[in-house]
Amino acid sequence: MRIKGLWLIVILCAMLPLSGCWDAKELNRRAVVAGIGVDLAPGKKDYFVSFQVIIADEISGKTGRGGTPTMVYSAQGRSIMEATRKVSMLVPRQVSTAHTRIIVISEELARQGISDIVDFLDRDSDIRLTAKIYVAKKEARARDILSGLSAMGKISAYTLAQKTDISSQEYSSHYPIEIDDVIRDILVPNSGPIINGVDILGNVEDARKKSNLEKTDALGLLRMSNLAVFKGDRLKGWLNEEESVGLVWIKGKLNKTSIVITPDDLGEITLDVRRSKTSMHVSLKDPEHPVVLVKVTAQLSVREMDSTIDLRDPAALNDLETYVNQEIKKKMKAAVDKAQTLNSDIFCFGQTLERQHPKAWKQLKGQWSDLFPELTVEYHVDSIVRNSQMRDRSFKYDMNQE
Repeated sequence: MRIKGLWLIVILCAMLPLSGCWDAKELNRRAVVAGIGVDLAPGKKDYFVSFQVIIADEISGKTGRGGTPTMVYSAQGRSIMEATRKVSMLVPRQVSTAHTRIIVISEELARQGISDIVDFLDRDSDIRLTAKIYVAKKEARARDILSGLSAMGKISAYTLAQKTDISSQEYSSHYPIEIDDVIRDILVPNSGPIINGVDILGNVEDARKKSNLEKTDALGLLRMSNLAVFKGDRLKGWLNEEESVGLVWIKGKLNKTSIVITPDDLGEITLDVRRSKTSMHVSLKDPEHPVVLVKVTAQLSVREMDSTIDLRDPAALNDLETYVNQEIKKKMKAAVDKAQTLNSDIFCFGQTLERQHPKAWKQLKGQWSDLFPELTVEYHVDSIVRNSQMRDRSFKYDMNQE
């Protein structure tokens, strides 16, 4: 009996730490935040922070009143934390940022520097470092992006995150960029992060109206834009579409994309890139003038032909691959030229040099800001056309023969 009594005491003592979550709050007492936007306040000194809050009743559809599925609450403060606390004067529930999927920063604020914002995001115990980060382009504010509604997906913040994943897999003019990626890139000497841009296609005011969802052609639509180039924590400029694809290619993050070529003015041919691999090597034949070698191997398929080229001819395929190689080189060179103009080593060529030639890097590290704008980059592209889908040469070839 004593042994059973001792075991009972042990079990009761073991149960004491298992009393549940001491700080748990019921869902109906929380305001779940899907996205956070940060703008400059009208005085240009304070932050204007916006939160896209999910209206659970409208999402469920059972107790909904026909309103929008999200609501945007904003407050102004000298710091992001102060603005967050002030939101409690507007929201009747405790703001919960644990499910935040996107962070949007206005272009105006990004040009002044984002180090304070990144520090807050890194320090906060609720916001996950896997949240995606964006820069609101042109006239759109971060609040405008969060206020936009989406016809496909009730929560527009989550829809924007899904757009990033899908479009990066299908077109590759950008790739998913998270808070943790930004922190690491800010710490790279003479470099800076790359952040996805987002803007509104159409009218900013229409994007936030529920009536916009009742039309087949939305007058205001959230759209993935090109990539923003930073040096340190400050926005320095934007890449265009061709430069964005070139950057993604050099970084080895390209999944799929399309290439349109015009061989000898014989009509346009569109090819689909199905696989691609990128590698980088730094040559130090001249220790004072390193040369970066970027090597790309790609596999493609022919998808459209407005040409009479005979794809059954091996020589014609070889010529096709040569044109593709030139087009890929053109995109990558355009991206490098823009980065050198902005003097931001967004490709981390310096880190590659450090890994491959650590002794040489110690000598060149202090000069890298002067060396990078004049750095020689060579491109070696090896493309292979694997197939031409359901037919080889176009029916236009037969028409031309007649």
